[in-house]
Amino acid sequence: MINLISYRNHVVCVIVSRIRTLLSHGVFAVLGVYAVVSLAFLIVALTPDPGEAFIAHQLARTGQGDKIEAKLQAYRAARNLDKPVTVRYIRWMVDITVFDWGRSLATGRPVLMMVRDGLSYTLSYVVPGVLFGTIGGIWAGLSGSLDDQSRSRRGLSVISYVAFGVPSFWLAAMFLTAIAPEISWFPDILPTDGPFTPQTALFLVPPAIIVAANVFAGQLRYARTKGREYFQSDFVRQHQAIGISRWRVMWYVLRVAAVPLLAVSLADLIAILVINIFVIEFVFNIPGIGLLTYQAILDRDMPVVLGMTMVVALTGIGVNFLQEVANTVLDPRIGDDGGAA
Repeated sequence: MINLISYRNHVVCVIVSRIRTLLSHGVFAVLGVYAVVSLAFLIVALTPDPGEAFIAHQLARTGQGDKIEAKLQAYRAARNLDKPVTVRYIRWMVDITVFDWGRSLATGRPVLMMVRDGLSYTLSYVVPGVLFGTIGGIWAGLSGSLDDQSRSRRGLSVISYVAFGVPSFWLAAMFLTAIAPEISWFPDILPTDGPFTPQTALFLVPPAIIVAANVFAGQLRYARTKGREYFQSDFVRQHQAIGISRWRVMWYVLRVAAVPLLAVSLADLIAILVINIFVIEFVFNIPGIGLLTYQAILDRDMPVVLGMTMVVALTGIGVNFLQEVANTVLDPRIGDDGGAA
């Protein structure tokens, strides 16, 4: 009876410890999002607006120098720039907290609607690209590390170096200029009737392949490195000695290597995706998050810039938070700081 009570208390302590760990990570994740958005706000708000210089230059060229000040005041009022920076910052923080992200200064559309439409295009090629690249890279990396001296391992090494070394911009440009014109059934431009129609899905296949190639290279490198480490361990040698199949050995290694693989690959994965999204959407003219952000920066469209920054911050910090949750689930030792009491 005493042992049962002691075990129950231990379980309760472990659960409370893990909940406390996840809550602390959640609080830091929220603070991180606000910190990133605050930095973006200050960068945009405290740098000179080229729109004001353009207005002053145009009026001066046409001999309307006496109207410059009035036009600049009207320009600032229209963009809510006539208020102190602190007032604008506090108002923006309150608005994003209640999901009122304002309207685009360039188009007048609600920012949340623009985010929704942009995400639908971006996710429609990023999600399949990440899935195929991750699964293929981990499988190829573990398989190559199991047959460390095989030709396939050397071939995979060459593929990973090429995938890392060739810029995404070059791959996208080569496809559009050399391959797409030779494919009669490939759309010339992205259809504008939504991201989930057959024609649009067909147009988004090459961007998905480019994303998959970059993700594949990163996952292959990490999986191969971890695979070499674990395939030399005693438990793997014992499984191989008693005739366990190749696939089951790879599964055992994947279970053991899951936490370190998550730890080293997710940060690079987010960096790869953010860079590729901007490049791919600019080249293919896809109205996703990357292209909308780029255009908003050119237009000094602060509501859209901050809204898209919010999306990127939520994605990056949210993925890191999910990584902590996955680590806690996959490795029982994480979050048990109070569980041994």
